[in-house]
Amino acid sequence: MKKFQFSNKYFNRLIYDDPDLNIRVVIKETPSLDISEEDYSLRVETHHEEGDVIHRKYAIEHHSKQDKHNYPHLQFKFHTEEIGTFWLRLEFANQEEYKKAILGFIYKIKDVLNDLERFKPGICKDILVLDLVNNLSEEGIFLSKKISESINKHFLEFKNYGYTRDKINNLHNNPLLINFLGKENITKIAETYITKK
Repeated sequence: MKKFQFSNKYFNRLIYDDPDLNIRVVIKETPSLDISEEDYSLRVETHHEEGDVIHRKYAIEHHSKQDKHNYPHLQFKFHTEEIGTFWLRLEFANQEEYKKAILGFIYKIKDVLNDLERFKPGICKDILVLDLVNNLSEEGIFLSKKISESINKHFLEFKNYGYTRDKINNLHNNPLLINFLGKENITKIAETYITKK
């Protein structure tokens, strides 16, 4: 088994499809033996309807051979909610910290899936091994701390289309992003953007 491979332990299934309710969840992991030398990626994609189609992508990853984003980062794609794609750089002292952050990401994904319980009760338990994921709260706190450190040190990067200030304002209106990143961090992002721009 690869040193950095978590989907087989913490997820019951990697694809969840309910065509009757138009809900789809896909988990993709690119495992790594040595995260400092190889690519690693854990991505979670959700698709459902709330009147309109809502399509979201969450990722924690590192592209070692890519010119752009060749450092550990969180990536979010919220196009259907007029936020678009954005990246948040993360810094880790060692591979153990990176592993802890990945586990914190899995813990935070539990809240993303819990949001889908409104449409499909039991979906969170169907997808996640909840007995294990519920024990990752410390890792979730650790990732929140790293997110806060990153926002204090680095500029949030949006993909270059649309008007970025509107996208930042839309962050304040998205309960899942507020929950994932933290309300204080969303406020800091807006303040940092105004200061740096």
